[in-house]
Amino acid sequence: MKQLTRYQPSTAPVSNLRREMDRIFNELIPFSWRLDETETGMTTWTPTTDMFETDGEYIVEVELPGLSKKDIQINCQDNVLSIEGERKHTHKEERPGYLRSERSFGAFKRSIILPASIVEDKVKASFKEGILRVTVPKAEKSKRKEVPIE
Repeated sequence: MKQLTRYQPSTAPVSNLRREMDRIFNELIPFSWRLDETETGMTTWTPTTDMFETDGEYIVEVELPGLSKKDIQINCQDNVLSIEGERKHTHKEERPGYLRSERSFGAFKRSIILPASIVEDKVKASFKEGILRVTVPKAEKSKRKEVPIE
């Protein structure tokens, strides 16, 4: 039996608030740090992701409980880090006695545009206790060189 959600007009102000917060967020966060929304919109579920940087690298951590290394693929090209995989169903839909199923299953894909040049062939990844950690070295910035006029 499916549950119906009652329409409550009182949620309209909340929707307006969310749209306004999204607008502010999009103005404050550089485009390069945002996710490629076209990639995340076509998936079954989206794993939570943290990204931070040090002086020499970007570090991306993705929560992927219930997956193994063989379920995950990582690609890096043109300053875009793509992480995709699939969490397989662990139970059958018609299982008798099932009262609640909140876990997400199926395919996912996250593409993160990195804000600066990177060294693609030195990207490293580790997977421990359901956390994928991808380390992406930054490329050295080109140094300014004064050119003498002949």
